Amino acid sequence: MRNIAVAPGRMSLHLPQEPIPTPALLVDLDVFDANVTAMRTLVAATDKTLRPHIKTHRTPALALRQLGDRTPGVTCATVGEAEAMVNAGITDVLVANEVVGPAKVDRLVLLAERAAVAVAVDSMTGVDVLSQAAVRAGHTVGVLIDIDVMIHRCGVASPAEALTLATAVERRPGLRLLGIMGYEGRIRSDVPDRAHRIASAYAALAETTQVLRRAGLPVRVVSAAGTATITEALADPVVTELQAGVYAVMEPELLRMGLPFACAVAIRGTVISSHQDRAVLDFGRRSVGMEYGPPLPLLAGVRQVNVSDEHTTLWTDGPAPALGTQIDLIPAQIRTTFNLHDEVVAVSDGRIVATWPVAARGASR
Repeated sequence: MRNIAVAPGRMSLHLPQEPIPTPALLVDLDVFDANVTAMRTLVAATDKTLRPHIKTHRTPALALRQLGDRTPGVTCATVGEAEAMVNAGITDVLVANEVVGPAKVDRLVLLAERAAVAVAVDSMTGVDVLSQAAVRAGHTVGVLIDIDVMIHRCGVASPAEALTLATAVERRPGLRLLGIMGYEGRIRSDVPDRAHRIASAYAALAETTQVLRRAGLPVRVVSAAGTATITEALADPVVTELQAGVYAVMEPELLRMGLPFACAVAIRGTVISSHQDRAVLDFGRRSVGMEYGPPLPLLAGVRQVNVSDEHTTLWTDGPAPALGTQIDLIPAQIRTTFNLHDEVVAVSDGRIVATWPVAARGASR
């Protein structure tokens, strides 16, 4: 079991009282839309654009609600996500990831028939494969050079490597150099030396931008930022595009950062076993992401939560909820949670207004 701090007052959702089949994933559209509006207000005070990362919810109906004048398109992690978004009518997608396998590259390039498509690259092989596929299909694909600014995952390690790749992209048919990207969004509030690490990431992007521009190469886009670093990215003069995605639904851990967003999603379970000091719900790790800890119940008097494969146990200070009671909890890890559900129940003013497919669920290819 794990001790938790339950703070329902900071996670106010207006959810339906009538019972529904469980486990169920619910989104409060009033909170979701307020989050989207708050982000638009932040971006409107700058010269930047927002390209929300839809790996957060993988749900086209929610992604469409995030678009606007300063939000022309979305960021995706995979070709499968991009396909789901384009199939839903979104006409501007960035796959902020390397795509190298020939079959995946062909699928990506085909999307350019219906949308503006861009992708990250960090190798000459990636550039060559992408160019060849684009030429075969007769389309043009946008390219961002991926810069390793912090986490040592994907991305080139130096401005010199970025210059080599950018020069190759400019010379290859079927490709259009848009700029660069880097990712520093994992720097949450509890990361040591946080300010210095974020500043170093942006300095690397700035240096690379200068090197490319001095060589006569276009850098129209400098894409970065997660929700945890949105304040710093908005203030940075080099970053032009924000990839934050969690802001629209939020995770409890991010509430401590003072951002103008609130938790918009809950998972609902039904009590299937009740004892003097605990109640057991009908969902577990197969229905809720656990990377950041257990979900937080919107119920007073819960002191501990234990989550196993198919059960969530709520240990209570007083009498446990009765059999059949439905209880809502806020997932600590929202992105995994969405990917565990086929659909999300949309709620407004405490009423169910729609049920939408999580169309890109499992679309990791």
